Amino acid sequence: MCAAETTAVAAPLSTASRLESPRRIGVLGGMFDPVHLGHTGAARFVQQALGLEKVVLVPCGNPVHRQPPQASAPERCAMVALAIAGEPSLQLDNRECRTHAASYTVDTIVALRAAQPGTSWHLLVGVDAFLSLPSWKQWQTLLDLVNLVVMTRPGYPLEESSIAPALLVEWQRRHLADADDLASVTQGAIVTVDVKTPDLSSTRVRELVKTGGDPGSILGPVLHPAVAAHIRSHGLYLPGDQD
Repeated sequence: MCAAETTAVAAPLSTASRLESPRRIGVLGGMFDPVHLGHTGAARFVQQALGLEKVVLVPCGNPVHRQPPQASAPERCAMVALAIAGEPSLQLDNRECRTHAASYTVDTIVALRAAQPGTSWHLLVGVDAFLSLPSWKQWQTLLDLVNLVVMTRPGYPLEESSIAPALLVEWQRRHLADADDLASVTQGAIVTVDVKTPDLSSTRVRELVKTGGDPGSILGPVLHPAVAAHIRSHGLYLPGDQD
């Protein structure tokens, strides 16, 4: 699931709506090139902290805002499936990997809402992604369709001085100081959650594979064993690998 630059901006709708007891599901998009324990740890942490039914991981199929991933869409989906196997609170959604169309977060959310009416969707994003929201396709419409969960690091709160003016207006209108209030808000709110998981990056994982050889031996603390084995058996991220 990817963001992308666009000039199209939708008008904001009403304030957050409230229902009795909707299903509450999280969504975490990303390149997952490869998926690592930081991804799954963050998804698990937010799921438990907010009492969500589950978190759906959506690998970005065809990014339009950055360089293509090194591993193919099927390989990245396969690694996510391996990383979350046996965890009912984490689920793979590969819809973006089944199409050649450009991937936009708002389109994926619209499709999820249509497939599961009555569900309250919680979109998980990091601070950098949140700050870039005004460059996303129909970003204000997106804010109306989900509850936005900004994942921060303990000791590094989100500073309003770093938020662009247009986004700051939405932040001030939608922000809930207490994340527990999301239990009764179905969409349109923004909260922050301090995520206490290792600060890892897929870029660093790829570098380690390229320079260190066997991912099963050097990447135990950062990759699920099954993902490390998949990388090794398929020769991913080695010098010369461009798939």
